[in-house]
Amino acid sequence: MRRFRISILLVAFLWSSTTHAALELVNGISAVVNDSAITFMEVQTFSKRALEAAARRSRTQADFDGESLKITKAALEQLIDRRLIVQEYKSTGGAISESAVDDILKKQIKREFGDPITFSKMLRQAGRTYESYRKEEVDMLIFGLMVRNKIAQEIVISPKRIERLYNQDQEKYRVGERAKFRMIVVEASRHARGEPRKIAEQVLVKARAGEDFAKLANEFSDDARITKGGDRGWIEDKETSLAKELKAAVFSLQAGQVSDVIELGGTAFIIKVEERKPAQIKPITEVRVAIEKQLRDQERDRLQTAWLKRLRKKAFIAYF
Repeated sequence: MRRFRISILLVAFLWSSTTHAALELVNGISAVVNDSAITFMEVQTFSKRALEAAARRSRTQADFDGESLKITKAALEQLIDRRLIVQEYKSTGGAISESAVDDILKKQIKREFGDPITFSKMLRQAGRTYESYRKEEVDMLIFGLMVRNKIAQEIVISPKRIERLYNQDQEKYRVGERAKFRMIVVEASRHARGEPRKIAEQVLVKARAGEDFAKLANEFSDDARITKGGDRGWIEDKETSLAKELKAAVFSLQAGQVSDVIELGGTAFIIKVEERKPAQIKPITEVRVAIEKQLRDQERDRLQTAWLKRLRKKAFIAYF
């Protein structure tokens, strides 16, 4: 079934229409936060990418209408939170110098758009002004500063908390049997019929005679890893990224052993296993950083939610 295209046209309308009715629509007020208005256009700009993605996914106009309503509601709430944080920043005397903002935006425009001409073209296509773009970016800078100052600095994750979560979720860190291996690949597409096996058989003799497998891979292998000596890193027995015949060969070998020539579709393979590890639960030393990040993310979300709840409680917010 073809995707429903009216939804994409609707998104395009929000950005390109220049009729009087459309201008009234985009300039309409979606919410007021204390003494600051959030316009419909701001909401649409903030949710543009999500709306475009929803338009591509939608099969019917009803599908798009339902999803776009959720997207714009969520966008409005995020904009309200951002506006509250910016207001809190300014109420405490915070300010970012104009020169600092100019420097940041200049670097950002160069990084994201390449040159000012391309950037200006993007603004015109989106129906935006440089002033609105600048304001949005300043708000984002303030938002980041406030989150770091009010929340990130308060987060302390103790080693005991990390260990407690590790002990609770050990099954999450269980890994299957693993093997580290190198592989020489003699591609069928680069040689005459039957030649890959002949070449591989000659290389196999050298490998089993004790010649350095990595150097042999650099000399004879046709795949992209020749500069790495055919190094394939670690593979787990549950992975499916490697052809089943090759994976079976890997896990049939002990560390230091070299496989026979394996031929698949005319391409010849030779495998050497360098190291094996049994199935195990990863030690805490391997997952400590990931656990700490998980806990920090959770704590940041909790603190930010509580902080925004306090800001909302003392603010005047009206929806339209």
